[in-house]
Amino acid sequence: MSKVIIIGRNYTSRLGMIRAAGRAGHDIYVIKTNTPKKAVDAYSKYVKGYLYAREPDRKQLIDTIMSLAEKEQKTIILPVDDYAASVVDEHIDVLKEDFLFPNIEMRQGAINELMDKDLQKELAIKAGFNVAKGWVINIQDGRYEIPDTIQYPCFPKPQVSFTGNKTCMKRCEDKSELEKTVKSLVSIFPNCSLLIEEFIQIDKEYATLGFSDGKNVVLPATIHLLESGRGSHKGVTLRGKITSTEEYSDFFERLKTFIQSIHLVGLFDVDSYVSGGKMYFNELNLRFGASGFAITGMGVNLPEMLINYLTGNPYDIHQTIREDAVFVNEKVAYEDMMNGFIAPWNYSKYIKETDVRFIYDKDDMGPNQVFTSLKESKLKPIAKYLLRSLRLMS
Repeated sequence: MSKVIIIGRNYTSRLGMIRAAGRAGHDIYVIKTNTPKKAVDAYSKYVKGYLYAREPDRKQLIDTIMSLAEKEQKTIILPVDDYAASVVDEHIDVLKEDFLFPNIEMRQGAINELMDKDLQKELAIKAGFNVAKGWVINIQDGRYEIPDTIQYPCFPKPQVSFTGNKTCMKRCEDKSELEKTVKSLVSIFPNCSLLIEEFIQIDKEYATLGFSDGKNVVLPATIHLLESGRGSHKGVTLRGKITSTEEYSDFFERLKTFIQSIHLVGLFDVDSYVSGGKMYFNELNLRFGASGFAITGMGVNLPEMLINYLTGNPYDIHQTIREDAVFVNEKVAYEDMMNGFIAPWNYSKYIKETDVRFIYDKDDMGPNQVFTSLKESKLKPIAKYLLRSLRLMS
């Protein structure tokens, strides 16, 4: 049994990792990075300690991590978002004496380098993937220049995820729309460089969760995104279908080779999409997000594999998921309902017609009890949904 620290801002991402490591028999300590108030994951039966380190205070986070060090054995660190992963990666030389964590050849800063989406595109092209054309807008202290070579329509995104947010991720029809989007982002994030991609019509989106020990890569299944959140949850999976990698087997075999080539020890999440019958590489996330629990919930515990590798214990790299299953992120679905994006009756249907839920767990009921107690009346979202529908019809 090991001491495991789980770090992140989103409670469903933390809760999924808490349960994955907790089911494997480890003691769980959580460091929450968004607000000091306890969230629903604090009430999981697996949590032994719950701490707070305010993002973006990196020193405070490292000091909090160091306070959890053990003399008898090394403590394991599992980041669940890009900010947490980047802080751990840039402090490898400080942490490596007392902690075990995801890394690339134990080289400080190597994971941060690979968070650059433009670099990811270069490596993906070399690996033989289909990728969208891309251009970079370098932004320093609010100053930038939009290249004349950009083709429209286009789709901007932060070049490194944790330096910005998802508000800029929208289709821009021409240079004036792109200029407006960039100005809006720069007013909040004056040093968030952007990757501008050609806009490609997406037929299907996929997220593929995996584990790599630096040599072997485990991809037990992939996730077909059925529905994304709206508003503040734009781009976050609301519902998905866990399915086999057989349909696009060539892509996933190439993906294994790609991950092997970067020598990652850790968990990862690859976003891809299908357009016109071709699978495209979109981006690599060098951590395990909320959708990772969909794989855990179907019986393949990738975080446990990572822990076993880091602690020198055996693990089975041949595990796969062969039956399809549907999952729902109740937090995203509920908040979308409360903001009028989905009808309350559809929310109820999603909850009933699902195989894996991210908050409800019959073996760990504390988080769901708290989540349920916080719910408001459905009368308000019904009114919001009907009003939004009328506006769309007019």
